[in-house]
Amino acid sequence: MKPSSFSKVPFEKLNHQIQQDFQTTIQFQFDYMARKVMIRTKSNCCRSIGRRSKHEYLFSEISELELNKLQTYDSYHLDSQIYEILSLNVEVADCQIAEALDTLPKRKRDIILMSYYLEMTDAEIADELGVNRSTVYRNRTSALKIIKTLLEEEL
Repeated sequence: MKPSSFSKVPFEKLNHQIQQDFQTTIQFQFDYMARKVMIRTKSNCCRSIGRRSKHEYLFSEISELELNKLQTYDSYHLDSQIYEILSLNVEVADCQIAEALDTLPKRKRDIILMSYYLEMTDAEIADELGVNRSTVYRNRTSALKIIKTLLEEEL
């Protein structure tokens, strides 16, 4: 029997070589994974920036009309008139309309407020007030004529 070539290499040197090869393999695997993570991170970052750039605009590029849409206005209850109808509070924010409603008789004012602010039909208003539907219609149309003339005079 011929002796194998492994028997010529000392065992310790062989063991050291195997460990070094294993460590080199592990290092190459780690480097490969680290490169892969960095490449994918860069790709995700570029994609994210691209998606955001489609939806983001500089304020200098936005038109004056679109900038005005971004404004908000505070509304306070001190600026509006509150009327009580059917145990509900109806808030009228426009001062001119509130002044015009104040000039109307109570019954006509209530019909207008129920019709336009509480969105009630003539039949529902007639049931609440105990009158005919045609009476509600007549009162509503005459009140609207009065309001129209008052608002046209102010302009």
